Amino acid sequence: MVRNAFGAVLAVLGAAAALLGVFADWYGSRTGRSFRITQLFTTNGITGDKAALFNGLFLVMLVAAVIAALAIVLRSGWLALLSAVLVLGFTILWMVRQYQIADSLLFGRGGLGWGWASTMIGGLLLLLSAAAMAGRAGQGRHARPRHERHPEEPSHGEVVEGPWAAGDAPGTGAAPPPPRERGPQWRPGDEGEGEGGRGRDAA
Repeated sequence: MVRNAFGAVLAVLGAAAALLGVFADWYGSRTGRSFRITQLFTTNGITGDKAALFNGLFLVMLVAAVIAALAIVLRSGWLALLSAVLVLGFTILWMVRQYQIADSLLFGRGGLGWGWASTMIGGLLLLLSAAAMAGRAGQGRHARPRHERHPEEPSHGEVVEGPWAAGDAPGTGAAPPPPRERGPQWRPGDEGEGEGGRGRDAA
């Protein structure tokens, strides 16, 4: 419960930082929303053409924010992870393409602004949110507790009624006692008859 609440707070902060970052300067005087998505995947790379609101990087961050909102509602660490991958992936890809054009990525006038840094921080917060909301394996609500026993299985110390002796009931694991050996039975008069017989033989 606490982990989900903490992950939800991180997801909100991460999505907000990613969205606000595209309206700040990324490189020179260009904001993040002015870079077209297609420029990141073409051979021409980043050009001076400006993007509209829904064909630039703002669209990517908006989709990531919607996925983050779904992750909060569904308490899904996987959705939060997907949102983090979108934000970090497109931001890093932009940095690679910008470096191919400018041959440098330095802070300062005419260089990197703080907009991309805000988006990067937002992606990292979403990544932490995914780690916080990820549930632990083997704790499903349908899992059988370890202390639960079968209704027909006797518990420790429980007396089993039936025709068995103590320790011989089925399911207790105890083996029945070995059968007793029965020796020759002696009857009264056997010894006298033996002596009398021997006396008659001797006479």
